Amino acid sequence: MSRIDELIAEHCPDGVEFKTVGDIATYTRGVTYGKNDEQTDGAIRVLRSNNITLSSNTVNFDDVKTVSDSVRVRDNQWLRANDILISAASGSKAHVGKVAYIYEDIEYCFGGFMAVLRTSSGMDSRFLFHLLIGSTFSNHLDSALSTSTINNLNASIMNAFRVPVPHLEVQREIVKVLDTFTKLEAELEAELEAELEARRRQYQYYRDALLIFEEGEVEWKA
Repeated sequence: MSRIDELIAEHCPDGVEFKTVGDIATYTRGVTYGKNDEQTDGAIRVLRSNNITLSSNTVNFDDVKTVSDSVRVRDNQWLRANDILISAASGSKAHVGKVAYIYEDIEYCFGGFMAVLRTSSGMDSRFLFHLLIGSTFSNHLDSALSTSTINNLNASIMNAFRVPVPHLEVQREIVKVLDTFTKLEAELEAELEAELEARRRQYQYYRDALLIFEEGEVEWKA
């Protein structure tokens, strides 16, 4: 029996309880600002949907929007450790619901088309994160947004999503296993990218070495 099976047998002998996201987390929408508030050297840095890399569910800091310090930012609109950043509205349904995990407090807030989930006690935020990148949440969104022409993940849709809530020890053990695979995937991806880049450089070297000739070595034609 695996460690997870042992913990489930110990802490969940009668099965696992399901709750809605509204029962175990708060859903907060981001900062709203106008075109006139945008500044190239603004004091406030705002993360948007493009700052979530969909393929890896991570935050990137490419093309970060900055706005004037006159924009009102509530305390709960600054990103904190263990937040789950989520794209709440987009022109493309494929981007609605994409998430990234925030590992530490950062001096960035999030825009009005974004939202943050913060879990309550008894729910591991990383466990919820893994649930949100799974097919069950995708199916929930497909069903909820299929009847709407507006791609907007509002609080009622988000809060209605039902999730299993096993004992905290079980959640953390599952997170440990899933994070191991996530880390391994990232390492393999980095190795493959490095290998690919080495092959590109090798190709460029041989291409230049084999296709460049001195005048007089061979016949030249237009």
